[in-house]
Amino acid sequence: MRPSMIRVRAAAAAALLMTPAAAMAAERASVAADRTALAVTIYGNGLSLVKDHRSVELPVGISNLDVTGVSPKMLPDSVQLGLGKDSRVLTQTLRPANLNPRRLLEAHVGQTLNLIRDHPQTGAQSAVEATLVSVQGGVIARIGGRLVSNPQGRWSFPSIPAHLRGEPVLAAQVETANGGTRRMAMRYLSGGLTWRAAYTASWDRAAETLRLHAWAALRNGAGIDFDNARVKVVAGQVRRVSAAPRSELRKAMMMGAQAAMEDAAPTVREALAGYHFYSLPQPVSLKRGEQVQAALLAPLTVSATRELVSEGHPAVFGRVRGGGGRPTHPAVRLSFTNPKDDRTQPLPAGTVRLYGNDAAGAAQFLGEDHLDDTPVGGQVTLSGGNAFDVTVKRRQTDFRRIDRHDNEAAFRLEVHNGGAKSETVKVVETVPGDWRLMDSDKPHTREDNQAVWRITVPAKQTVAFSYRVHVRN
Repeated sequence: MRPSMIRVRAAAAAALLMTPAAAMAAERASVAADRTALAVTIYGNGLSLVKDHRSVELPVGISNLDVTGVSPKMLPDSVQLGLGKDSRVLTQTLRPANLNPRRLLEAHVGQTLNLIRDHPQTGAQSAVEATLVSVQGGVIARIGGRLVSNPQGRWSFPSIPAHLRGEPVLAAQVETANGGTRRMAMRYLSGGLTWRAAYTASWDRAAETLRLHAWAALRNGAGIDFDNARVKVVAGQVRRVSAAPRSELRKAMMMGAQAAMEDAAPTVREALAGYHFYSLPQPVSLKRGEQVQAALLAPLTVSATRELVSEGHPAVFGRVRGGGGRPTHPAVRLSFTNPKDDRTQPLPAGTVRLYGNDAAGAAQFLGEDHLDDTPVGGQVTLSGGNAFDVTVKRRQTDFRRIDRHDNEAAFRLEVHNGGAKSETVKVVETVPGDWRLMDSDKPHTREDNQAVWRITVPAKQTVAFSYRVHVRN
């Protein structure tokens, strides 16, 4: 027999011997327990980058790999699966969780199930066989030869059908040249994880210092647990293209997040593409639905200046009936500079809660304010509340309209200090239009479009001053 005929018959015999099961791709699964490392980078706009490393075993050839333990809020087309140079991903599909009572009933139409009922007096349970006939617009079952609509009781199911899932599955078809155990690196973007900076600041008035503690307040709304994860948080808003395809969003995000996906040892902070990445010092477990506070930066003690500031907007375009309003309390403001030294970090925006000790040395809450993103060397001013013992009363004492464009107005201000210590109040008058101060019986400065006085008031006393302003509009 000729060699060519032998080869043809051998190929035909192999085709006849190949069963459908042998022709199918091998099935493999990867669960959260296979995880060897987990890292999460959380941005400030509800987006996060998840890096999940696992150990998987793959055969030679094509196999179907089902990966569970992934975020239900994953952006499907942001997934990157790395299985080594001798492997490639042919397809990948995110199959969302679809297990619910309605679908479970639909999957068992035509089958006989147990209907569990409780005795109304004794509470004893009993099982009745019922055949599901329909679940369209309600449940119809055949019980004892009769059709019953919406029967009372709880349905008992023998198992979960294969097409229903209680958690999402990333289904990938992969091709591998060499079989065996390998490291899988999975990266994807997800919604549901958020963070914000939260600060506690202890004010020592005698030492004129402020001790600042920074926390990262993390919230997990992704619908999955992130256990023992290395967490980075990012200060700065990454661009999101909500109207564009998600593939474009993936491209924009990956440009700004590449350093967060590398395997190098984490640093306290790194700057990248205009953002600041802060690595939390210890792994964090983020359970679904939980809010976790983790230390963000080392405590910082800075010199701080306390100032009482009263801001006014004088009525310079018309006469005020009665002359003015009620006394107001000046704001208590603390100002400091984020120091320029090797230990200092940029301060991400967040809420600062101020505390100070009372006469007995017990800490008391003094108020809260918002801190903007502050670079090293940047200035910070916090307003904790208003000074209780100090008031400023403003009153218009004169108004004169010179012509259709020019006015003159005069004002008297009374600064009262009811406290036991002398206080200096920064009085700021924001005057609209083109103006010049014609007269003032206290020294003042002009800062931008504001007239500023610094008035020192002894304890239990009142200091008054007046000024006249010419305004052209």
